[in-house]
Amino acid sequence: MTTFNYGGTQLETFGNITVVDGYLDIPERRGKNIVIPLSDGTVHTNKYWDERTITFGIAVIEATATALETKLDTIRTLLAPSAPQTLSMTLESSAVRTVLATVEKPIQTKKMSPTNARILVEFTVCAPYWRSDTIYEVTSDAIDGTPTPQTLTVVNGGSVQEMNPVLLLTGPLRNTVITNTTPTPDVILTYTGTIAGGATVTIQKTNGEYTAVHSGSGNVIGNVSHSGSPALMMFNVGSNAVTIADADYAGGTVKVSFYPAYL
Repeated sequence: MTTFNYGGTQLETFGNITVVDGYLDIPERRGKNIVIPLSDGTVHTNKYWDERTITFGIAVIEATATALETKLDTIRTLLAPSAPQTLSMTLESSAVRTVLATVEKPIQTKKMSPTNARILVEFTVCAPYWRSDTIYEVTSDAIDGTPTPQTLTVVNGGSVQEMNPVLLLTGPLRNTVITNTTPTPDVILTYTGTIAGGATVTIQKTNGEYTAVHSGSGNVIGNVSHSGSPALMMFNVGSNAVTIADADYAGGTVKVSFYPAYL
């Protein structure tokens, strides 16, 4: 049976889950096609996944009226934080996927009897997809000895493009160009500058903002440029052929990591 946990508490401990709506669906896409005046139809534009909602109907049944009120207090306390909490889903296969969620609407408590109440909990999920709880990581061989670009295969085992991977550049590297040749057009990220031996630069997106944190110099995002995608780097579902070119080829590496995303 697929089970759910919110903020560290199994939702099934609150009662019988009678309805789960939205967890098997896909979110809406945000954006519209372009209308050209005096022309039939519209022109397609790429769209982005919007936030989603996941709804649970729960029948809360206790032995006494006092126990019912206590249980409802416990539920309200769990759902009260305004900051997102982790909502995790354990699938029939035992795989675990997570999202960050909040409760922003009334739970519509309906008391059916002194010891029985029904509630409807609607979780708002800002991110459109679930994330595996198992990280995927792959590191290039040391870039040395030849001007021929190093190759790296990145396998996205999720069900949607990975738009927010973490890239760890470990020196020595200089003017490094990372190209994913699988999408059309190529997606290219360039780090302009020198990363000394043993130093690192971590490139990622956190809370909607891209950063490139040098282990000694702090945020050096100004050294990063990209093309081919709105994201600094993205990986299609399945295998992605990546090349890594470097001005010095002196022994540095590039590591890619992410938690695969699922709709």
